[in-house]
Amino acid sequence: MEVITVTSKGQDPSRFISNFTNSIRFSEDYEVGLLKIAYPPVINVSDKNNKIYISKKGVSSTTVLEIPTGFYETTHDVAQAIYEVLTEFQDEEMNTSVIFRYSTSGTADHAKLSLQFEDKKTVFVVNEMTVGNVLHLLEYRIKKFTARTLTIQNYDLPAHDQLGFIYSSIVSNSLIDYRVSRLLDTVAIRTPKNGGHCLFEVQNPVFHDVSAASFIDISFEIHDIDGNFLQFHNDLPTILTLGIRKKRNHSI
Repeated sequence: MEVITVTSKGQDPSRFISNFTNSIRFSEDYEVGLLKIAYPPVINVSDKNNKIYISKKGVSSTTVLEIPTGFYETTHDVAQAIYEVLTEFQDEEMNTSVIFRYSTSGTADHAKLSLQFEDKKTVFVVNEMTVGNVLHLLEYRIKKFTARTLTIQNYDLPAHDQLGFIYSSIVSNSLIDYRVSRLLDTVAIRTPKNGGHCLFEVQNPVFHDVSAASFIDISFEIHDIDGNFLQFHNDLPTILTLGIRKKRNHSI
């Protein structure tokens, strides 16, 4: 059995193409299976939950800012991102300068920090109109309030396990729910606590017919159960190890 390792380096970890210097050819019928995959964490802050809503007392309008999307290990990481966005924001009519305080009392696991606007008229806003409010990640679940100060306890952000469907151009077509598909394998996608790679080794690889006798590149896509591309943290590549072997002859 030949073993090929490919990576998404420099590309999107959920959709990438691996190019080979020379064409790979097979003289006989071969089949391919996934042996293992190392993948980066799935992001937990996306464009659906990264909004900061702020307003000035006495003013009806609300300003919307966004923290960068990505994988955040803890609530304090999110708070740090909020602080940086507010510090960088410049507006003549609204002062968003923030006082950042860190409490050293207790253990580091239960430490608290606070973000307080220097201007007493500037407030954070939560209501039915503030869709995707990042404060929901910080356990601010009250449906309607304004606050000049946020107090945030440090804890790990929850990770949601899910299935990843790996498709590849090297795999021959097969039927899934009565649709033609090039599914290589399904794997459990888990988020490691340290934010690094998570390794999944396939105990009993399922081998599929190779789609062509030769190829110069292979494309890969990783989707969730709804068919959407998984949103991996882009700082790390996906690494796939494939096994390619001659098809086994089965006597009838």
